[in-house]
Amino acid sequence: MIRNLLATTALATFIATGAFAQATTTPAAPADPAAPATEQMTPAVTPADGFLASNMIGETVYNGTGEEAQNIGDVNDLVLDKEGKVAGVVIGVGGFLGVGEKNVEMPYDKIDWAEKDGDRWIVVAATKEELDALPAFDRKPYDPAPAPMATGSTTETAPSATPAPMEPAPAAPAAPAEPAPAPAK
Repeated sequence: MIRNLLATTALATFIATGAFAQATTTPAAPADPAAPATEQMTPAVTPADGFLASNMIGETVYNGTGEEAQNIGDVNDLVLDKEGKVAGVVIGVGGFLGVGEKNVEMPYDKIDWAEKDGDRWIVVAATKEELDALPAFDRKPYDPAPAPMATGSTTETAPSATPAPMEPAPAAPAAPAEPAPAPAK
């Protein structure tokens, strides 16, 4: 959920910065006034033959590219194999704004990319119900193992993060009540 909040904040900042920059910049004068302005434009960028992980995480997953295409989830994480290649995509399905969302893993070879309205779409040939029927993604095997602690000549594992239950402190003995001093005459 915090990842979604950070991504939304970064996107809002990016849009606001672009709008500010667009409103405050003036076009540069062409070097040759007789040359048309279109020749001075930068060349179009050739799309790369790959994707950045930061562009994938948070992207919406659709079940097609047609007008009836439905949003069926969003990419929450990527699963890498031992060689560093993307083996799977963790898709969050159900819920609202990350609350009640279930993460499921989809093999990367089942993910397709499509261009629509000048944007890249992640497309999965499945319905929201089919994704929701998949088993929940278990991230525990991917979490790092606890660091070993060296004590003497043996190595022990680090203690768990769960604190031991605390016992109540013994009650302090009550002090005997002293009689009030007699009034001075």
